[in-house]
Amino acid sequence: MTAQPQQQPEYFEIPTECPECSTRLKFEGEYLVCRGLDCPAQVAGAIKRWVTKIGVLQWGDSIIEALCDTGRVKTPADLYTLDDDELSDVELSGRKVGGSAKIMLDNLYGKMELDLHVFVGALGIPLISRSMAKTIVDAGYDTLSKMYKATESEVAAIPGLGTTKAKAFVGGIQDKITLINSLLQEGVSVKKPSTGPLKGKSICMTGFRDPAMTDAIEAAGGTVKSGVSKKLDILVAQDPSSTSGKAKKARGYGVKIMGIDDMWTMLGGQP
Repeated sequence: MTAQPQQQPEYFEIPTECPECSTRLKFEGEYLVCRGLDCPAQVAGAIKRWVTKIGVLQWGDSIIEALCDTGRVKTPADLYTLDDDELSDVELSGRKVGGSAKIMLDNLYGKMELDLHVFVGALGIPLISRSMAKTIVDAGYDTLSKMYKATESEVAAIPGLGTTKAKAFVGGIQDKITLINSLLQEGVSVKKPSTGPLKGKSICMTGFRDPAMTDAIEAAGGTVKSGVSKKLDILVAQDPSSTSGKAKKARGYGVKIMGIDDMWTMLGGQP
């Protein structure tokens, strides 16, 4: 039997410059990123991130890229300065957006009031996701004013943060002040700190997924967790008598288990 020659491993040269704007790249954790402020890819990416993270529908990548290519839209705040006629005239693959423009703008303006962690998590601060922003909010930094005044040492002391993320947050929120002010000036607002029935409570769902319940829990002051731990307050199960791994673990920790209907009752009913 003829031995097969061993395949040599392939090696790739790590790029040093952004292919879009030639800005020098740098590692952030395991990712190689460009932070060029005028980079076309960064501009479009920031706007795509904003509409996705705040939950606006109908704004696909193509329309955002087309608006960025014209120079009409440079930041997420610029989206709120568009009108029906302007948006309907944008061409995608030779066809104008047309009547879809009104639907798109209605969806955009339907998300004008945002929870603070959603607002901050959509700004594109390195290492600060929506869930990480929620952790910071739950630690007491529940207004933009408090976030502006937070120090690296204070944020680093929040469980789950640490020095690297604290530095990213404190520096990042300062870097985003101009964008934040522009968004607020265009009518986007941040909801007042929650005093809802689940304030300070942590909840995990098992056996089902319900984005509407997630939003309702957060609006009521709760935090949605992906796993069960000793610190969890409530496990919402499709079947409260379930013998799943999460249910067994919750019972072992003495965590309260309730059904979907009971959670909706606690939240004041389904939306």
